[in-house]
Amino acid sequence: MNNRIPKAAFFDIDGTLVPYDTRCISQTDCEAIEALRRQGTLIFIVTGRHLCDIDNIPFPVHGAVCGNGAQTYVVNYSCAHFCERDRFVLVEGHPIPRQQAIDIARIITDNQIPAAASTATTTLFGHQTQKALEFIQRVNMPSPRNGDILEAALKERIYSFCPFVSPEEEETLFKDVLSELDTSRWCNEYCDINVKGLDKVVGIKKILGTYHISPAEIIAFGDGFNDIAMLKFAGRGIAMGTAADEVKSAADYITSSACDSGVSKWLSYFAA
Repeated sequence: MNNRIPKAAFFDIDGTLVPYDTRCISQTDCEAIEALRRQGTLIFIVTGRHLCDIDNIPFPVHGAVCGNGAQTYVVNYSCAHFCERDRFVLVEGHPIPRQQAIDIARIITDNQIPAAASTATTTLFGHQTQKALEFIQRVNMPSPRNGDILEAALKERIYSFCPFVSPEEEETLFKDVLSELDTSRWCNEYCDINVKGLDKVVGIKKILGTYHISPAEIIAFGDGFNDIAMLKFAGRGIAMGTAADEVKSAADYITSSACDSGVSKWLSYFAA
């Protein structure tokens, strides 16, 4: 094992840093990531969440890729905590084309589908149901802001939709409006709808270009299907022990679960 310290490290949140049962990143993982940062590694979060929905990462970072690559932020060659959101500068954004966003919002509204929509500044949740709210609580997302998704699509740029539909419902309801868009899932409860060709690697590439870092010089940790491209792209991709076999096969290494502080166990390779 080559334990050369990486120039940058990219971490998924849910199921990677934050276990679904405890809903809290372990102190051991926090300390390991902080130790890595003190050794000179740039630290980034890469998530499907909107920037405003990241409230469970207690350590400072140098930036974040949000919305599965829809929005990429850097903290101007410094680092900041997520409570300091005004220090995060949007360096790249990929909103859904306006008419397609309106078409999707109409389908969501006409069918009363529980769904989230990410704008430039916030995440709105429409047609809330108890089942959807229980899922949001289970994955430790902040309480959603209730809003009119169709009204938002008519007035604002939408970067992603997250309708709570099964794979079968997704195909039936949205197939005619996704010609330039992609859907992805990390669970069966809902899908992410983004601009076609968009994934976490798009944001990572923007960050690497900003800091003049090559893919061979980075590490990435993930557990979901939306992490596969990132794990393949990174010089060293590490899958969590709870990841599906398809995700594990995309990684260079496999560590233990988030509940078992799998991130810090793998990062012990870089311990001084």
